[in-house]
Amino acid sequence: MRRLGTDYIDLYQLHLWDEKTPLEETLSTMNELVRSGKVRYIGVSNFSGWQLQKAIDLSKQMGWEPIRCLQPLYNLLDRSTEWELIPVCINEGVGVIPWSPLRR
Repeated sequence: MRRLGTDYIDLYQLHLWDEKTPLEETLSTMNELVRSGKVRYIGVSNFSGWQLQKAIDLSKQMGWEPIRCLQPLYNLLDRSTEWELIPVCINEGVGVIPWSPLRR
């Protein structure tokens, strides 16, 4: 962060689901980064509906920082995000920042 010339990161996103690392370990680390002031908000990218809901539920259960946004692949040709992810985001108050909105 010193090389970036900042004291904090506005949004730190998990790029994708990591099957090899326990979700508890990942989310507790993200929580500590927010609580220490190094990160303001946390988000995820490329999660499926069940993965996003599991992460949200665990964060709530443990009293950790909430997941604030999702960055899914979403455009006119790839609209599967509407099936599960968008309803989860609406229900849980999670923002959506689509990637590849113009399909490359």
